[in-house]
Amino acid sequence: GAGHLLFLPVIAELKIVDAIKKILFPHTKTLSAVSTILSFLALKLTGIERYSHDKKWNFDKALGLFAGLNVLPKNATLSSYSYRVTRSMNKTFLVELSKIFSTDNSEFNMDFKTIPHWGDESVLEKNWGGSKSKVMKSILSLIVQNPDSGFLSYTDAEVKHKNQNDAVLEFVDFWKEGHGESPKILIFDSKFTTYENLSKLNKSGIKFITLRRRGKNITQDVLKIKEEEWKNVKIDGKTRKHKSLNVFEETIQLRKYEGNLRQLVITNHGRLEPTFMITNDFDDELKFLIKKYARRWLVEQEIAEQVDFFHINNPSSSIVVKVDFDLTLSLLAHNLYKVFSNQLRGFENCRVATINRNFIDNG
Repeated sequence: GAGHLLFLPVIAELKIVDAIKKILFPHTKTLSAVSTILSFLALKLTGIERYSHDKKWNFDKALGLFAGLNVLPKNATLSSYSYRVTRSMNKTFLVELSKIFSTDNSEFNMDFKTIPHWGDESVLEKNWGGSKSKVMKSILSLIVQNPDSGFLSYTDAEVKHKNQNDAVLEFVDFWKEGHGESPKILIFDSKFTTYENLSKLNKSGIKFITLRRRGKNITQDVLKIKEEEWKNVKIDGKTRKHKSLNVFEETIQLRKYEGNLRQLVITNHGRLEPTFMITNDFDDELKFLIKKYARRWLVEQEIAEQVDFFHINNPSSSIVVKVDFDLTLSLLAHNLYKVFSNQLRGFENCRVATINRNFIDNG
C-alpha cells in the first residue's frame, strides 16, 4: 500500500523533516532520528492499530521508502526507541509543530482525555473514563485544538492528579515560550481548573469561557428571575436544533476569584437544567460567546477521532513517556491529514477515517 506516499509533498512543503532535525531525538549509527520518527509517522498515517502487529507491515517496501529505508524497523526497535524520548524532547517538537501549523487566531479549545490501560499490573492513577462510565487505571492526557483551523496545537500525557488543575497554566507557559505572547482566549469545561487559576488567567490578560458548576442554590435562584429579564438570543447553524435560546446576563463574584465575572444563564437549549456560563469577556455579544463555547465540542470530536483512527486508547504498556510520544505523533498525523484534506475540493471537512478510506487506503 503506497497511498501514504501522497503525504510526502505535504511533509516537504511544511518542512517537517527540518523540524525533526532541530530536536535532539535519539539516534543510532544505522537509524537516524529522521528515519525513526518518519517510521512512526508512516504507521500513524496508515492507521496501524498496534505497533506489535508488525507482521502486517514489516516487509512493506512502500512504508520503508516513506522513512528513507528499505523496510521499517520492527516492533521491538520502535518500542524501545519511544522509551528514550523524553517529555522535554516532545515539548520542543510540539513548539516547532505549533509554528508550522499556526493560525492568526490564538483561540483554543481544551479538554482532557482518559486513555485506559488494560494491563494486569499498572502503576497509573485512576481517572474517570467517560466512554466506560467508570473509574479505571488510565493516563490522563490534555489535548488542545484551534477551532478555526481544526489543527491540534498541544498534547500532554503526563498530567497527574496533583497538577491537573494547573494544566491550563502550563499550556499558557508553553505558548508564551514558543510564540512570545499569551493565548488570547481559552475555552474549557467546568471541571478543567480552579477559580484561583481563572483569576491568574484574568490577571495575565487572557480571556476565558467556561461553565460554572451547578449547585442546588444557584439552580433554585433561576426560578426567581423575572420573565422580562430574560433575553431571546438567536444562534445560527444549519444543524443546530435549538436556535432560539433564553439568556439571563448578570455580573457576579466568586470565592477565590479576584474581580467580577460575567455570568450567562442559558435555558431552552435542549437540557433539563440551565447552563451557567462564566467569562471575563465583557465586550463580546451574547450570541458570539455562546457560539464560541459551543465550538468547544469540536475538540471532543477531534479526541473521538484520535481514539477511533489513531488508536490512542490502546497503549501497550503503562510507561507514560511512550504514550506521550505516541500522542505527539498523533497530533502531527492529524494535522497532516487536515492540510491534505484542505487541498481536496469537497472533502475539506471530512474526518480522517474518510480521507484515509477514499484516498490513502484506496487501491
